[in-house]
Amino acid sequence: MSILANAARAAILLATLLFTRPGFCQQIGLSIADIHSPSFSAKSIEAGLHGDDLSRLELRIGELTLQGKTLRNVALTCGQFRLEKTTMRCAEGVLDVGQKWPISFAYETRAQKLELVVQPEKAESWKLVGEFKRTPFTLEVTILRGKLQRLAALLPATANSSPGSAPKINTGIIDGRLTLGGDSGHLKVGGDVKLRDVAFSDTAGLHAGEKIQTRIQLTAEQHSDVWRWKTGIDWLGGEVFWQPLYFSAGHRLSAAGTASERSIEVTSSRLVLAKIGDIEMTASWSRAASGLNSASAHTDQVDLAELYAQILKPMLGQTALADLRVEGRAGFDFRFADGAMQSLTLALRRVSLDDKQRRFAIFDLDANLPWRRSSPTTADILIGGGEVFRFPLGAAQVPLEMNGLSFAIPKAEIPILDGKLALSDFRAEKVNENWQWQFGAGLTPVSMERLTQDLGLPRMLGSLSGVIPAVRYRDSTLTADGALLFKVFDGTIVAKNLMMFDPLGATPRLSADVDMRNLDLDLLTRTFSFGNITGRVDVGLNKLELADWRPVQFDASIASSPGSYRKKISQTAVQNISALGGAGAAAALQRSFLRFFELFGYSRIGLSCALRDSICEMGGIEPSGQGYVIVEGGGIPAITVLGYNRRVAWQELLDRLKRITQENVQPVIR
Repeated sequence: MSILANAARAAILLATLLFTRPGFCQQIGLSIADIHSPSFSAKSIEAGLHGDDLSRLELRIGELTLQGKTLRNVALTCGQFRLEKTTMRCAEGVLDVGQKWPISFAYETRAQKLELVVQPEKAESWKLVGEFKRTPFTLEVTILRGKLQRLAALLPATANSSPGSAPKINTGIIDGRLTLGGDSGHLKVGGDVKLRDVAFSDTAGLHAGEKIQTRIQLTAEQHSDVWRWKTGIDWLGGEVFWQPLYFSAGHRLSAAGTASERSIEVTSSRLVLAKIGDIEMTASWSRAASGLNSASAHTDQVDLAELYAQILKPMLGQTALADLRVEGRAGFDFRFADGAMQSLTLALRRVSLDDKQRRFAIFDLDANLPWRRSSPTTADILIGGGEVFRFPLGAAQVPLEMNGLSFAIPKAEIPILDGKLALSDFRAEKVNENWQWQFGAGLTPVSMERLTQDLGLPRMLGSLSGVIPAVRYRDSTLTADGALLFKVFDGTIVAKNLMMFDPLGATPRLSADVDMRNLDLDLLTRTFSFGNITGRVDVGLNKLELADWRPVQFDASIASSPGSYRKKISQTAVQNISALGGAGAAAALQRSFLRFFELFGYSRIGLSCALRDSICEMGGIEPSGQGYVIVEGGGIPAITVLGYNRRVAWQELLDRLKRITQENVQPVIR
């Protein structure tokens, strides 16, 4: 609105300077050093009428500042200037502001009416009509196929923006009408413009838009020192990338409020996000402190699938939530004041979150979370089911206690097939701008047969149970206070020194030492169709490091458990063990009478792998010539299996595991 008023002031100034026409002079000149107003200033002003009939007008301004934008050496030339008794006209003028634009104007002194038309290009027109004598005065600007870059050039640069950092309008057309009217202390502003084919970008490529079409409507009325305003913005076409978000057209914003020297108030607004839902908002902005005083947002229902795809997913790109399938609906009520969020009521209905990498999933979640900063509340959370690394979880009710930025779940039980996971003493709180949490848990026996069937794994026998001590998360690191104990394959698994770095990130890292004792080889080998081995083994997995759940390094060893028990190994198991150790195809088994035996005796089994830089340094029970002993014979008939490959690529070892039951690899026999 001040741009329009300043344009009118400039035109009236021009009329005042030149409206005197002495009859005895063939040249009139005027020079003014400086003119100032709050948002308009001009320096080194020179104006003159030339020629025998004073029909040539020349106006030059050394420096013109308008809305913080400075133009230098501005010139207006009119070769057919007419100065009549009550009218001043310029039919064919040229305005030079670095570029030369055709201009025409007429000013009627009695009515104080100004009509000015600028035509930078043939089909482009910027027309200003103003009447200033009557009260209230009126000023109207009509734009036809205006290039948006010309208007953008008049906008002041922000104080904290560096050159090239702010997005720059590259193309765009504006059509519409802007009005200003009223008198001192009571002004009215109106606008209805359409923008089309707008494109903008910044030098870094982090903010860009193309083929944008929008309609903007604005009305504002001044009452003393307060403006009451109303606006509506319809985004009709195009797309915008604003790192990290991408938006396409179809959204609408309508808002109303007040503005003064102290604050800007949004008393009501409605944001319609295409395919997502409608959000009602209010806000109060302090102009003096350049900060938000208060804000609120409310919606009864938004589509979470669209909300995640359009807004949340780009913002979660470096976390474990970056690639989800999302379903369900949500409503929320949000309140902000005193520099912080004061309340958030969140209602979730039939929500499902499914990680596409199958790390976790939650199904049919219903929840009501009435969080308050200054008072304790309790959330009602019902989970229909879920998965954690493909472990199936049953329906559960989770009592979440909330007290400011502290959250607690004293106790919760989550079914896992015929067992359950008992969660205890979960606590989370925000300390020094960082979140930290802890919990403990126990797993009652779960049938391995049912579990492997549900996971699509080879059938296992026995049961799985375990105890999880206090697990803590702090500074993006997950640690366990003690050892994690599990029982499987009739033995025990103990995980110690467990640490997980950035567990919620896109590439979590884990380190641990794992000790497995007295595992039943019969249960283990039958499960994986490895051939049959009876006996017991101890497995050590030390200095284990995983990155994005893939092994980076470890020291692994398998050795027969101490004690007295039956020790037998089948021909199939011998062949498969030989393949792992890289033994050559030896026909001794087929040539000797031993080929008639299905089972062989052994006294010890041992195999080791030290993984470094994707290479496994292989070993066995003890060296033997150029190889190493994997199975040491014992009893009648006895068999010894040797391995020869000392260095094996980790991927090659995995490939061997996949094909050991398909190839005819024979053992070396002694």
